[in-house]
Amino acid sequence: MSWLVSRTERFLIAWTLGVSFMALGVLIYAWYAQTMDPALGALGYTILLSGLAFVYGAGREFRTGILPWRSMAVMAVASSAVMAGPMLAGYNGVAIVMLNIAATVILLVTAWDYWIGRAEARLTITLLTVLYVVTGLSFVPCAAVLLQAGEWHLSAAPSNWAEDLNIGICLTTLAGIGALSLALNQVRLARGHKRDAETDPLTGLLNRRALLGRIASEIEGPAALVIFDMDHFKTINDVHGHPAGDDVLRAFGEILALSCRSQGLAARLGGEEFALLLPGASLVTAAILADGVRTRLAKRHFTGHSGSFSSTVSAGVSCSGETAIDFDALLRDADNALYAAKRNGRDRVAVSSDDMELLADTRSMPDGQRGPIDLVRLKSG
Repeated sequence: MSWLVSRTERFLIAWTLGVSFMALGVLIYAWYAQTMDPALGALGYTILLSGLAFVYGAGREFRTGILPWRSMAVMAVASSAVMAGPMLAGYNGVAIVMLNIAATVILLVTAWDYWIGRAEARLTITLLTVLYVVTGLSFVPCAAVLLQAGEWHLSAAPSNWAEDLNIGICLTTLAGIGALSLALNQVRLARGHKRDAETDPLTGLLNRRALLGRIASEIEGPAALVIFDMDHFKTINDVHGHPAGDDVLRAFGEILALSCRSQGLAARLGGEEFALLLPGASLVTAAILADGVRTRLAKRHFTGHSGSFSSTVSAGVSCSGETAIDFDALLRDADNALYAAKRNGRDRVAVSSDDMELLADTRSMPDGQRGPIDLVRLKSG
């Protein structure tokens, strides 16, 4: 039912297979309890342990996105072997002890895998981890009672307080694990919808709405804003084709993402216009970074309908010294600087500032540290 409700998460498929194997193993165990046939016991327990291996695989796939077939196979074969040997040899008491120990280990390893990935949904995954730990530990008394009694040849299936406790806990926690697994799926779906709504599909950068949302809820001043605009982009599309134009936009998006990394927010505002918001950055720092972005794009080569070509970008930089960022003012000043860069020949950076000392500091940078940065005094408004 968990898988039928939502098939978007592949880990639910593995979890469904695991629970199905466990259910089949329990049915075969019920048959074994009536006949005490060692072959039936070995088969039922092997299927049950294989189901637990799939449950473990589901936890690993949830965290990594990859189903660990090899680890699952090793886990299922190894645990089944240490159980089936004594079972087929007539030592069903030993076999049941080994089954309980193996179940405990597998479930605790599964709990650990979920715990490692708890950052994705702390409360839900913490609860899920607890349920797996409780389920795994419930098998320990079953093994302890048999070990204490020293009963290695059983004429009937074990029936004691430990078995009753284990059954009650498993039935309860399995329902909780199923519900929490569905909840995790819903968390991922919601996060995916949010990511799609905030992300530009071509470049993978934030879109304009997402950038404004981050500024309003997360970013405090001072901050610098860089607006980039591709030079003669319509010509690229007309001469080399729109696929080539898309390649340029994607490449520039990669350059922006690598340039800011954890230091800022990169966004595609629309068309061939991009933005880079740098919290805490000065005008000089932002201008140097913008010029580095411009240089890296100029060095890239692309191929289109008319052969190989390169592309350039112009940039405008503005800076806010306010605690609360006025994005409209930042954007207006950066746009004014961008227009100046376009007027002065493109493939350059222009800054917007009334602080002439700051502009002088930028002029004094060694030539090797900056390219054509236009230091123009632009008043906002």
